[in-house]
Amino acid sequence: MFALCLIYARFHERGRCGRIRMKQGELRRALLLITLLCAFLFFYLYWQQSNKYIPAAIYRFSHITTNYKKPIQPQWTWDCVNKRCERRYADDPLKATSLATCGMLCGSTQLWPQPTGPVTMASKALRFHHRQLAFESASLGASRSLIDEAFAVFNSNVIGLTEAPDYPIEGSDVSEFTVNIAVSNADVVKLKLKTDESYSLVLKASGKDGLRADITAKTFFGARGALETLSQLIWWDPYDRTLKVIKAATVRDKPAFPYRGLMVDTSRNFMSIDSLKRMLVGMAANKLNAFHWHISDSQSFPLIVPSLPLLAKTGSYAPDMTYSPDEVRDLVHFARVRGVRVILEVDTPAHVGNGWSWGPTEGLGELAVCVNERPWSLYCGEPPCGQLNPDNPHVYDVLQKLYGDLIELSGETELFHMGGDEVNLECWSQHLQRTSAAYNYTDLHELWGEFTVKALQRLTAANGGKRFPHVILWSSKLTKRPYVNKYLDKTRVVVQNWGGSQWTDTPELLSDGYKVIISHVDAWYLDCGFGRWRETGEAACDPYRPWQTAYQHRPWQLQRLDKRLILGGEACLWSEQFDEGSLDARLWPRAAAFAERVWSDPRLDAAAYGIQEDVYTRLNTQRNRLVKRGLSAEALWPEWCSQNPGMCL
Repeated sequence: MFALCLIYARFHERGRCGRIRMKQGELRRALLLITLLCAFLFFYLYWQQSNKYIPAAIYRFSHITTNYKKPIQPQWTWDCVNKRCERRYADDPLKATSLATCGMLCGSTQLWPQPTGPVTMASKALRFHHRQLAFESASLGASRSLIDEAFAVFNSNVIGLTEAPDYPIEGSDVSEFTVNIAVSNADVVKLKLKTDESYSLVLKASGKDGLRADITAKTFFGARGALETLSQLIWWDPYDRTLKVIKAATVRDKPAFPYRGLMVDTSRNFMSIDSLKRMLVGMAANKLNAFHWHISDSQSFPLIVPSLPLLAKTGSYAPDMTYSPDEVRDLVHFARVRGVRVILEVDTPAHVGNGWSWGPTEGLGELAVCVNERPWSLYCGEPPCGQLNPDNPHVYDVLQKLYGDLIELSGETELFHMGGDEVNLECWSQHLQRTSAAYNYTDLHELWGEFTVKALQRLTAANGGKRFPHVILWSSKLTKRPYVNKYLDKTRVVVQNWGGSQWTDTPELLSDGYKVIISHVDAWYLDCGFGRWRETGEAACDPYRPWQTAYQHRPWQLQRLDKRLILGGEACLWSEQFDEGSLDARLWPRAAAFAERVWSDPRLDAAAYGIQEDVYTRLNTQRNRLVKRGLSAEALWPEWCSQNPGMCL
């Protein structure tokens, strides 16, 4: 079209110069014809692009990887004996089998989390080159761009496995490795509790020497999980110096729980966006789907709230220790491509302080009381103290603005976390005595309950008058009888239960009809066990929770709870004693063990001693995958145990 238009322009110009002579009528007809032809081609191409059904689009991706290792001379070879890899000296290095290949083909699958549906695997592998990967999809709905980006992530993960800069494509066993994705409901672009995350994956030969992976799912989020599973059927063979993939496989899978969360606190110690993206990479690899971002606390307020900039200006540790709105939006999109929703939490009415002291200078009075009060042990659980002032009407105006910005930044329309834990009633009692408010209550839990009701009303107003379907609150005295039934609507409020697994909170809430998210401190608090960080008061939750504890914790079985009201579980990592330098090691592989519990919920054999060998070997394989993806995950055991499966158990 552009070429014809260019001819038109040149033709017109030359006619004016006199080099080409035509009769005036002929010239007009020629110019009109060319103009009509240009217009026709323009509208035709536009119509084709906008409306024509495209049966399949193929994309190819490649990038440079820096995960290089020098070739090694095989010292050991592994043989599959009784579904276990056994190590022996490699008499003939050319015939040696690497541990990576033996482990993938011998015994159980190396998938993590283990699928909930039937799985079949071939016992042979095929060599391929990452440049042979091709992508097909006929999906044209709103999630199409997410599907494209998710395949790009998958492709990057595959390339990240390679350890040779120039491994040859000539040694491949296939001519092309095609990944086809079919999503039946392609308009779903936001994850919700009822979103179907199930998928089917079929890996098989195609044509003469091709390989094809067919992924079918109801939604993008199921398809993304299938891509993760497919990536786990691929590995790098250090002996053959090539990528390998299971020759054939079928997997049907869906999660046991809709909410599979990970909470990270970025207020006690600041975590950069890059470190949080690494965490999201780990979450995606383990099919966790909710990042609960505890973004502020009494120590600092690092979030730049567009309508309330003074919160970060007066509450952040430093100007470079803040999160801008654009950074938050970018992180939310980064997470969504990886199947994760981001839930922003600004805890109130307690756990506020630094960042809330600007009220008097702005003519709003005291927004918070007990801020940095001493002795701190009288007014809060850990220093510094601070709680919102429930007697100041301007507090609720500020909350409405804050809630509105949190909704816009996260894009969440279903779940909202209001915090709500560890309110110190002595703080309110001491600092409200100069007003009549404190004397209007014989029980200050009533004041707490009324504050929560007002805050919920402001949340609805901030959401354009629409009630959030689910508002999450930490478990507290307010979520116990008799207050819970008086102030908290069971059709709307979800309680995140952080107490001990033997406490009665969870069964009582379930019996009263409340939905719960379980975060039992004695199993799924990953910050515990590192000693105290101050001299006074309880400054540590001991002991350390190893991955085995996270994996074996199955409270619905232990307490015979009704799973219908359990939305899922969440592992928590509070940041008093770590920063981004040790974030990876605190999380992984323990959070991966938790992830299999809430995805597959594998049965625990009470008659068997400890955890089965299969879990150790699969988790070790998954830990190595995380390392390949750039995460500094902790080792499970000595390398000797990896090279001699079963010998350490």
